[in-house]
Amino acid sequence: MSTRPEDLLSRYSEAIRTRDARMIAADYAPGALAYDLAPPLQHDAAATVDLAELDAWFETWEDDLRVDHRPPTVVQNGDLAVLWCLQHMHGTKKGEGRTSLWFRTTLAARLIDGAWKIAHIHTSVPFAMDGSGKAMLDLEPEA
Repeated sequence: MSTRPEDLLSRYSEAIRTRDARMIAADYAPGALAYDLAPPLQHDAAATVDLAELDAWFETWEDDLRVDHRPPTVVQNGDLAVLWCLQHMHGTKKGEGRTSLWFRTTLAARLIDGAWKIAHIHTSVPFAMDGSGKAMLDLEPEA
């Protein structure tokens, strides 16, 4: 159970490390909406917490998959909170080799029955503004 909004990020990191799709799904509020890195542009609650899809994604990685995060900024007012930070996904993709990707994450969370739940998540990477539309996947934050 997430007793502080920022615990959602730590629980996510642990769920990724242990490949626990149920732990990921448990932290989402009913009706949650995700703007995720993977297409389509918008994922409804059912797609966001699809255990079979999460498990299938885990199977595309070796056992070294990790998602870490920089300390988040948290703005909380009563039973609503907004968090944002940089996250780092790294590991070995089966058949592709090492992967390292920094991305931006924003969460809108609600306190429901004493636990913080994700009502909305938005993850993104910058794209080149040179007309190519290419995602900038090799960026790293400054120390």
